Amino acid sequence: MPTVPPAASVELTGAALYQFSCAACHGKDRTGSTFELAGQTIKVPGLAWENLNRRFKSDPSRGSVPEQMALAITKGQDAGGGEINSMMPRWSTLSGPQVDSLIQYIQTADTTAGTTDTNLMGEQLFRTSCAACHGMDGAGKTFDKDGNTIPTPSLHWNELRQTFSRDPNRGSVPEQIALAITNGQDESGAQLNTMMPRWSFLSQPQVDSLVQYLQTAFK
Repeated sequence: MPTVPPAASVELTGAALYQFSCAACHGKDRTGSTFELAGQTIKVPGLAWENLNRRFKSDPSRGSVPEQMALAITKGQDAGGGEINSMMPRWSTLSGPQVDSLIQYIQTADTTAGTTDTNLMGEQLFRTSCAACHGMDGAGKTFDKDGNTIPTPSLHWNELRQTFSRDPNRGSVPEQIALAITNGQDESGAQLNTMMPRWSFLSQPQVDSLVQYLQTAFK
């Protein structure tokens, strides 16, 4: 699976990295989540430090718990050195200080604390929050989970326009895509699969800039 670097002009660390790159799957409170897709139940593990510490200290010859977590984050290695499922992105382009700050945040964050506000826009938002599932080229991806194939849709503008122009009573194509991003609504107003995060904490300018990026980058 391709890596998904944050945009070069933004050096996200700690809580901000977690918010934009991890929370969608592992939960804002780090307790994990469960998705339903095509009759499959997909469980994403929690990231409570007590559990991570227990898991990664089972083989100290592989390094300290933070060192093994860094391998999980950047190379997709589990506690035994095997490969974590491909649905877990390999964040290999994060710098050493970024990885360290993310691990430190997971270790020390109060699960009741809010996340850090970061004003990412456009391409930065796409690269940090969307590309892991939809691909750096926006063409969608296919993952294998327990022998099942899980596709994610293309975000190429021509395909989005065809999908979201079917019912103009629901608003313009950009308005409907904004609802998909923030509320998880499909072209009919129904709920998208729960694997699609609801990016409700994004500001309207952020949503507008992300939609504009999709329109101009992936014609």
